[in-house]
Amino acid sequence: MTTEKRPELSIDGDADRTTATIEAWRRHWTNSMTTTNSRLASTLRFATIALCLSSVMLAIAACGSNPSNGTSALATPTEVTNSAETAAASSGGASSSWPDSIVVIGHSGATGFNSDAAKSNLDVRENSWATGTNPAVNSVYLRVLANNPALAGHNFNLATDGATVDDLIGQARGALALVPLPELILVQTIDNDIKCDGTDPQNYELFGDTLTEALDILATGAPNAKVFVVTQPGTVARNADAAEGNPSWVSNWQGDGPCDAFDPSGQRADDKIAALQDITDHYFAVQADSCAKFPNCSDDQGAWQRMTIDVADFTPDGNHPSIQGAAKRGAVTWTALYG
Repeated sequence: MTTEKRPELSIDGDADRTTATIEAWRRHWTNSMTTTNSRLASTLRFATIALCLSSVMLAIAACGSNPSNGTSALATPTEVTNSAETAAASSGGASSSWPDSIVVIGHSGATGFNSDAAKSNLDVRENSWATGTNPAVNSVYLRVLANNPALAGHNFNLATDGATVDDLIGQARGALALVPLPELILVQTIDNDIKCDGTDPQNYELFGDTLTEALDILATGAPNAKVFVVTQPGTVARNADAAEGNPSWVSNWQGDGPCDAFDPSGQRADDKIAALQDITDHYFAVQADSCAKFPNCSDDQGAWQRMTIDVADFTPDGNHPSIQGAAKRGAVTWTALYG
């Protein structure tokens, strides 16, 4: 678009020149107003066309609406937004409260050790109460999988036989290297940390510091993951009750040490059982204190201790969960986690 050059208005003593200049200004403003009116007319024509098109679209929409309620088939911006949010909630809501990846760290209590007669003294991880795939166990993994198909194949077991709290440090780092990053981390420890040589009171603080370090690694590397720490299955007295039904188990737990549930003659030693329970309770308390330092960590609140156990809950060694025992552990953990 070109712009007409505006004439300069100059009033001086020459009447003819002044008259000519005024005439030039008159022509300039006349042309400007003509151009402006022309543009305004064009704008009005386009606005009229747009309005007509809008009316046509609304009429078409009205023809396509449900005659029973008279509502338009065209969604308003609010309806579009709400529909999008609803769709997002529908696609993600099914698994939003469930983890997409699970890992367990700790000792052989979580590895399915010796739980298959055909694999004596070997880990049988499919029988793990935490991450196992055996339907007879119905592990925490399988229970979550039933609610969240996205979990499929994301069950990791980093627990190792004989592990102590010191080993949790490396296992925690290993958990953070998993893909996808775990969103539920199960921890089973303590058992191999009990000294039973008179030095446990001196070991409580060290145990707690080391566990705190492991939990801090998890909280820092997986801040959105839920960490759940379990205690031990059944009280010491209930474990002694189960052992009494199997002579070989009694022989493995008898002597004159401070934690032997049976004396050298095989008789039940209730004072030793009480002493071991006191030691165990101290470790539980330290474990709970360490966990309480992290908002993403919780423990079973003694749910495992309240578990009812019997001979059938153990493998032939009397120290590891059988398939039945693993099933109980999975069920109790599930209830403690999700109610």
